[in-house]
Amino acid sequence: MRVLTFGLCAGMLLAAAPAPDSRTLEAVYLDGEAARLVLADAPKPVTVGPWRLGPRITDTKPRDKRLNLYLVAPGTQYHLDGSEDYDHNAIINALPAPGKSREYDVYWALVLDPRLKTDFRNERDLLLAAQVTFVPGDLFEFDDIPADYLMRTYLKVASLEDLAKFRKRDGTLPRVIIVPAGFAITASAPEEAPAEAAKP
Repeated sequence: MRVLTFGLCAGMLLAAAPAPDSRTLEAVYLDGEAARLVLADAPKPVTVGPWRLGPRITDTKPRDKRLNLYLVAPGTQYHLDGSEDYDHNAIINALPAPGKSREYDVYWALVLDPRLKTDFRNERDLLLAAQVTFVPGDLFEFDDIPADYLMRTYLKVASLEDLAKFRKRDGTLPRVIIVPAGFAITASAPEEAPAEAAKP
């Protein structure tokens, strides 16, 4: 079985290297560092725009036993010329044991605040940003939202009125919203490299 891998060396990852022609997610962030996962190939993989995420799990409802994978937009990690609306980072909260597979609930983490320029690379910072609110200015338009395209396409939120579901009682909005993407995937950690044989 052919496998698709999440994986680039840390230097390449931090430099936001161009995506390969296969357009599969090849790296994720774990606590700000590069991490690698392995995904089984599938005839009809889950896709987000030009990106392939591997086979979909039948049970799509989020489960406490699963790990988390966040698709954070906008982000600099994954960029493809002509598909800038899908620019994003991929963050996980934990790795499976080496050679073992785990299920991941997938979440959208979408930036609403136009002044927020953080390139998120760990779950903690993402969760903290989702708890902070901002006051939209008088000239605030839906198109000002950094992740407006993904909100229209995947959340069916396309106007300021549609943002009502996210507004706090004081009229503020969260700087980042985190919502289930409606699917889950299975991924495994690479096998540990065998130790070199001791030299005589």
